[in-house]
Amino acid sequence: MGSIKLIAILAFFVSFIFIKNGDLSIPYKASFVFLFVFMSLSWISMIFISLLKKYHFLIFSFFFGNFISMALGFYFLKYPVTFFEEEPIFWMLLSYGIGIFINFILTSSYILRAFKGKSENDFEFLTYLKGYFSLVLIGFFYSVGVWGHVFMNWIVGDSYRIAGVFQVSPLYEVAIFYCYCISIPSIVYFAIFLETKFLPVYKEYYKKICKTGTYSEIENSLSKMKQTLYQEILYGMELQFLISLTCVLLANAVFTYFDMDIYLLDLFRISVFSTYCATFVSILITLYLYFDLRIHGICISLFLLFSNFFFTYIFGRLGKQYTGVGFFIASFLTFGIAIFVFPKVFRNLNYSTMFWQNFEYKVGGNFVKNITKLFNKKVYLGIILLFLLLLGGCASYYSKNGFNNNTKHNWHTMGIYGKDGLDSEGYAANGFNRQGFNRKHMNQSTKTAYDLNGFDYKGIHRETKKAYDERGFNTKSYNVFTNSPYDKDGFNHEGIHKVTGKPYNENGWDVYGINEKTKTEYDENGWDINGINKRSFNRDGWNIETKSKYDYAGFDFEGIHKDTKKTYDERGFDVNLHNVFTNSPYDKNGFNYEGIHKVTGKEYDENGWNYYGLHEKTKTYYNPKGYNVDGLDKDGYEKGKRPPGLEDEWMDKNGFNKKGIYIKGY
Repeated sequence: MGSIKLIAILAFFVSFIFIKNGDLSIPYKASFVFLFVFMSLSWISMIFISLLKKYHFLIFSFFFGNFISMALGFYFLKYPVTFFEEEPIFWMLLSYGIGIFINFILTSSYILRAFKGKSENDFEFLTYLKGYFSLVLIGFFYSVGVWGHVFMNWIVGDSYRIAGVFQVSPLYEVAIFYCYCISIPSIVYFAIFLETKFLPVYKEYYKKICKTGTYSEIENSLSKMKQTLYQEILYGMELQFLISLTCVLLANAVFTYFDMDIYLLDLFRISVFSTYCATFVSILITLYLYFDLRIHGICISLFLLFSNFFFTYIFGRLGKQYTGVGFFIASFLTFGIAIFVFPKVFRNLNYSTMFWQNFEYKVGGNFVKNITKLFNKKVYLGIILLFLLLLGGCASYYSKNGFNNNTKHNWHTMGIYGKDGLDSEGYAANGFNRQGFNRKHMNQSTKTAYDLNGFDYKGIHRETKKAYDERGFNTKSYNVFTNSPYDKDGFNHEGIHKVTGKPYNENGWDVYGINEKTKTEYDENGWDINGINKRSFNRDGWNIETKSKYDYAGFDFEGIHKDTKKTYDERGFDVNLHNVFTNSPYDKNGFNYEGIHKVTGKEYDENGWNYYGLHEKTKTYYNPKGYNVDGLDKDGYEKGKRPPGLEDEWMDKNGFNKKGIYIKGY
């Protein structure tokens, strides 16, 4: 019972300190603490049940508790509790917590029935820390080591924080979860192997060497135990490798069928072999401890811890595409070392076993024993109460505005509203805050999610998606670009110039570039606020659109065309798109500058020609009859005026005319 009490205390304070500053409701925090405490206690109680070898009861209590969780979760999601406003995730968490609690009640009740004796000191087990503290280190190093890659990935990988407390990397953690599920067969096989094959030969060996065996009998027992270990470990490795490899080969089809993220598939493939190595490192450390080789266990688990952090950090810095490589290298190297060292265990096993029989581990100590006695006298209850008072006191203070963090009452007014008429969340009695937003984040003036200046309740602008608008002003009318109340042109948020004190600056331009006199974007001389005219020329005669001395029509600043060297182009159009030949907006063929015919309103005239002589049907410079826009054929003759026999003068590249007669000569 002492271990359960200690774990309950530690689990409560760890979970409470972790969750208390989260951006979550109080019921959710309470359910989180409840789940964490009883999950920790269930873990301890299930270990005791497994020591009693009551596996059927263990399976029953586990599945019964989970069945209750699923049933409650289904009920709460299908029939929500209306008088208790919480998100669906709260009911799922509470349902799971209740199931774990039931599992703990069943297992702990069985333990109390099995161990009816009363101990003088429930915390006497703490005295064994002096003699067996290395076991604590092995468990700690391996646990942190095997999950260290997840912790490091939170720092250097693709992760984010939920509710201010939960740091998550969803794709990576899901991939690792799937891979550890695949490792279950090897763990199950190892547990069965220990009970059915290893323990009998293990007990036989230590019976021979510690009591009745001759040297030859001891050697035979050692050889049999070693052969059993090698054979079953190799078989377990082969079995798990085939399962892992099969999952890798089928992964592409499975992930495609369920339309899962392709990045998750890549993580899964490499993590399968990472967890394979990590699982067998755990198995080998367990076997080392069977032979009391705690130094080996500490070294291997410590190497796994440091290598996992180191390689995950290195490959995490290289980029997202290397995620998971660090865990694989660390677990693979640790697995290789553990396998390499394992055969050496049996070289001096007879000698070390005989040697250590002459010594006895001293456990406990006066200091530790006194501590356990104090705990047994319920002193820990006083410590718990003191911590609760300290933690509660830290949480109950007044904000700078005079609001109590627990009661939400203001100490100035003794009510829920402060001296400024706002409550602890900044809302007035009418439900709106200073920015005009209510608790549903709707603006009082615009009846939308944005205020008159385009900012939402978080101060994010609708267009820029940042904490400032296009001109650089934030919700406090402060310009973040100039670090002043004015923009780069000297206008404040309201559009008043800092020098003139009017909506127009010294040159007569307002904040939008409108001229005071013309009320357009151009002044009386045709220039805009930036010194650019309507044809996109600056005052130096440089066209800012074409990045040359000419505009897109080929005219320079003075209106001279670059090809004709005159004030009009080849078709007769000037810079104002007026045709000087016809003294109209159309050229001699009836097309305007854009190539639209004045009669058809299209780019082709009544005869199917466009303004540069391309025919609509043939898409060439000749119509279906072979004549161009001027009525000439390809040889330049008008219709009916082509000389007879002209075809006979034409010849191909070999010297033959169209009649097949060779006319090139010799």
